[in-house]
Amino acid sequence: MVVPGTAVPFFLSAKNQGKCGSCYAFAFISLLEFQYAVQLKNSTSLSEQQIVDCSYKDHGCSGGYFSNTFQYLQNNTWQVNGAPYYPYTGINSACAFRSVEGGRIQFESLRYIKIPANNIAAMKQALADYGPLWVSLFIGDQTTLTYKMISSTFNNYKSGIFQVNGCPASVSSSNHAIVIVGYGVDETTGVPYWKVRNSWELRWGDGGYFKIQRGVNMCGIESGVFYIARTA
Repeated sequence: MVVPGTAVPFFLSAKNQGKCGSCYAFAFISLLEFQYAVQLKNSTSLSEQQIVDCSYKDHGCSGGYFSNTFQYLQNNTWQVNGAPYYPYTGINSACAFRSVEGGRIQFESLRYIKIPANNIAAMKQALADYGPLWVSLFIGDQTTLTYKMISSTFNNYKSGIFQVNGCPASVSSSNHAIVIVGYGVDETTGVPYWKVRNSWELRWGDGGYFKIQRGVNMCGIESGVFYIARTA
């Protein structure tokens, strides 16, 4: 996936959040990296650690939510350090953001839009018009046998379309944030899917990505959907 008319990729290689519950930060930064690539026709790696340490309404390595992270970015006057300048450590630390030339990216004023739940047409249109979507879903836990099976299936995903039974679909049940980057239909089975970027490094899934059934709100992936756009 490249910026139209260039050889510039929207994203660099899939990243790795490690044992820190910072998926929300990785998903959010993915959207900013896309904005950077589109606006400047160049790829860059931005700092997830800045979000972990500095977004005070989020909870560092214990999770966070899109609107809280966006509010932090707005309060920080749309400034984000580059990843080399503020590298990822995967632990909670004091905020070390510095607004210095060469170490930070200054975005123009941005806005975000929340797409109503289960509005597949709006999600597809937003992908075409504004780029990747921040979404959350339930990927299992250890509380019930069914949820353990969901967790195992997701953790061990390698290829194909992720689809499981017994998965809750409410936003309140979601426990992982990821980024939808595209969609399609499986040529063999005819099952529609979303293509999703995870933050569990290249060795997980299909080069860091996975496909999940589209149009049935599988595990809540169509319940809490956001995108970022430049302010008109």
